[in-house]
Amino acid sequence: MARQLLITFDYELFLGNRSGFVEDCMLEPTRALNAIMKKYGVKAVFFVDTTYLLRLQEQATVSEQCKIDFDAVAGQLIDLVHSGHYVFPHVHPHWLDAKYIPKINQWQLNDISKYRFHTISPAEREAVFTGSVELLSNLLSPHFRGYRVDGFRAGGCCIQPFDDFKPYFEKNRIAHDFTVIGGIYQFTDVQHFDFSNAPDKPHYRFSGDICKEDPNGPFTEFNISSMEYPTYTRLFHRLLTKYLYKVKGDHTFYKGEGQPSKIIPGIAPKSDLGHDIHNSKWESLSIELLTRSKLLAYLNFLDKHRYMHFISHPKMISRHNLKTFEIFLANAFSRYDIETDFRKMLV
Repeated sequence: MARQLLITFDYELFLGNRSGFVEDCMLEPTRALNAIMKKYGVKAVFFVDTTYLLRLQEQATVSEQCKIDFDAVAGQLIDLVHSGHYVFPHVHPHWLDAKYIPKINQWQLNDISKYRFHTISPAEREAVFTGSVELLSNLLSPHFRGYRVDGFRAGGCCIQPFDDFKPYFEKNRIAHDFTVIGGIYQFTDVQHFDFSNAPDKPHYRFSGDICKEDPNGPFTEFNISSMEYPTYTRLFHRLLTKYLYKVKGDHTFYKGEGQPSKIIPGIAPKSDLGHDIHNSKWESLSIELLTRSKLLAYLNFLDKHRYMHFISHPKMISRHNLKTFEIFLANAFSRYDIETDFRKMLV
C-alpha cells in the first residue's frame, strides 16, 4: 500500500525580543533531524527564512560573528541538499526592521508592522522575494548543477491576497507553494489568512486564487495536513507536556537563549466551513506537537489518508519529539510503501 509523506520545515530563528542563537535554534536540531530521516531515506523540504539570511549577509560586512553565522547556515543548507533534501525560500518581511544586538549576537524583532507581505512596498517586495531566490540560487547552484529554487512558503501562512505574490512567482519561476492549511483560518492585526474553502485535496493546481482549483493553472499547492483531536487526547497531551518540562534535557532542545513572543490572536468570525487555528480543536501536523500521547492519532491518520504533510520548526523540536518522530517513521515505513519526494507525488 502506498502513502505520500511530505515532511517540511520552517528553518528559522524566533520572533520576539531575542531571536536565539543559530547553533541552538537551527544547526543543532537540524543535524539531529537529518540523522533520523537519513535512516529511512526521507527527502524533506526546508523553507529557509531567507529574509533573515539577507539581513545576516548584510550585517556580515561589519560583524565577524554574523559572517560566521552566515557561513554556518550556508554550509548546513549545502549539506541538506547533499543529503537529498530540498531548500526553498520562506519570506518573513518583519526582518526588514530587525535590530542586531552585537553584545549578545542576537536579533530583536519586536516590530511586526511588516509581518505580512501585503504590508510592505513594491520595492521591498522585490528586495525580499527576488533577493531570496537569488541568494539560494547563488549559494546552491555552484554545488548542484541545475538546482531549481521553484518552491515557496509564505511567513505566518500569510499568502493572501495571492495577487501580491503572483508577479514574483512568475518572475522567479516559482511553481510550487506549501503554505495552505486546508480548512484553517485566522484573522488578526498581524496574521490574516482564510483557507476555509481550499480544495480538500492533497495537492492541486491554481492560478489567481490560491484556494480555487484551476486544472490548467501554472502553480501547484501542497496542502498541509491537520486533524481534530478528541478531548481525552488533548488532556493527556497537556499532562505529558507538563511532565516533560520537568524532565531535564528531554523536552527542550534549544538552550533557551531566545525570547519568543506569541502573536496575540484576534477574534475570528464563526465559520461553518473552517476552523480557527488558535481556538479550535484542530491543529496542523507537526513534529514539535508529536508526543507519545499523539503518536497513535498520527499513525491512525496515516492509515486513513494516502497523503500526510507535516509542517515543523527545528527551533521548537525537543528530544522527546525526536524520539517519537523516529518511532512514527519506523512504524510508517514498516507498514507502507512511502514516497517522500514531493516532485514524484505529482506523477
